[in-house]
Amino acid sequence: MKTVAASAMTALFVLTSLTAAAPVYKEPARVMRIINGDTLTILYQGKWEEIKLLGLDMPETTLNDRVYEKALKNSTTPAEIINRGLTGREFVKKYLQYGSQIWIEFDMQRRDHFSRLLGYVYLPDGRMLNEIILKAGLSEPLLISPNLKYKQRFLELARLAQKEKSKPKSGRSATPALR
Repeated sequence: MKTVAASAMTALFVLTSLTAAAPVYKEPARVMRIINGDTLTILYQGKWEEIKLLGLDMPETTLNDRVYEKALKNSTTPAEIINRGLTGREFVKKYLQYGSQIWIEFDMQRRDHFSRLLGYVYLPDGRMLNEIILKAGLSEPLLISPNLKYKQRFLELARLAQKEKSKPKSGRSATPALR
């Protein structure tokens, strides 16, 4: 009887250890420059590198072909796209500045076709910058395979941010009062 109980306990231990969440491995880096809301220059493993934050796409901060494409797609002006990009960059500067300690979590693919690192950036307090930006509604989700570790979480954050943006401001009704 004792051996049956012992083997059941061993099986339960093995099963729970297999289903437990794997620890998240993060590597240290320092911020050298904020290029825009989703791209940073960092000091990583003794080298200056660019890192693109995974899971989001911030508007551009300089006039280029992508700005014109986005403006046409969203029925807006290139100036409005650039203003949103600059707003996003200033938002990130509230959390990071030159020399800030960050930690990077990588997903399946470590670099993009521009040789930039791809990752999830964590602040010293443990919060993920990628999530903070999506929660604030400053970015659209950009989910590209194989880097889909937080796909569902990011889609939900973007949905909630969009829902929050569409709420009427200061408790007023969306419909005007009849007189």
